[in-house]
Amino acid sequence: MTFEIEVGGRVRTVSVEPAGGAPANGGVFRVIVDGAPADVQARPTALGLSLLFDGHRQVDVALSERAGGEWRVDLPAVSLDGVVDGRRRRRGGGEDVAADGQQQVVAPMPGRVLRVLVRPGDEVESRQGLVVIEAMKMENELRSPKAGRVSEVAVSEGDSVEAGRLLVVVE
Repeated sequence: MTFEIEVGGRVRTVSVEPAGGAPANGGVFRVIVDGAPADVQARPTALGLSLLFDGHRQVDVALSERAGGEWRVDLPAVSLDGVVDGRRRRRGGGEDVAADGQQQVVAPMPGRVLRVLVRPGDEVESRQGLVVIEAMKMENELRSPKAGRVSEVAVSEGDSVEAGRLLVVVE
């Protein structure tokens, strides 16, 4: 499977193929990023993937799918927003269907609410910051998946949240 990933305005071509067996609970994959190959052992976790590089370097990655093909990728030292196959989506026209209707923004991982940036009734733009959560010693701004009106804010500053807890509802 080959696709494009855009992070920070830079587009990279990524190819992922099973290297040997690839059972549903993980396996070894041949990953080629812009022509540079690597073998990666991957297994799914509750929040994303656990990746093993070079047989000894392990990284846990939390993944949160957003509207429009966008993904939030939380690594131990950095959080990134990226778009998968953005040019294909733009060529196909229109927004992603997931952005229609009521959208619930949930905590991608356990943490503590540092700031609530909106109130019920506020009008928000797509990708506007809603809540800032501290998780794994990093601040993570969770953004609106669409333009709309905030109908519910389910947390307050200082609250501890578990992964999957409802934070904000945007209509």
